[in-house]
Amino acid sequence: MRSCQIQFFALALACVTLTGQALAQNAPAQNPPAQDVPAQVALPQDVPPAPGADQSFLTGLRRVGVMAGQVVECSADADKQAKIAEAMELANKIAIYFGLKAAFNYVGAVGYGSGHAFDKAACVESINGWKEIQNKYLNK
Repeated sequence: MRSCQIQFFALALACVTLTGQALAQNAPAQNPPAQDVPAQVALPQDVPPAPGADQSFLTGLRRVGVMAGQVVECSADADKQAKIAEAMELANKIAIYFGLKAAFNYVGAVGYGSGHAFDKAACVESINGWKEIQNKYLNK
């Protein structure tokens, strides 16, 4: 008798689950799309293009990102979290001032710099370059 009850409840649960999914697929849309909203808003003529679209700018950001990633790898284990936080601070500023595409390029390069094998003899050069970037853009 007990096994019949378990089978019955399992069958009932399966039916409720399938019925709910079927009803959800056939439900009408809650908010139909607005018909009179323009697809794109025209920018004023005097607005300069975002530098995030310039390939030379993105290449420069990637170079800085690789340098920041190398600095993370060159630092002592106790300092790695602080170096990552510094790199992310710059990523936040890049996102604010230049957009997410530029910030994504930078952060991807940080990951590449910290995860890709490189000559550790270049650590001094990377650290000095990163200090210059910090002095110029992070006021440190």
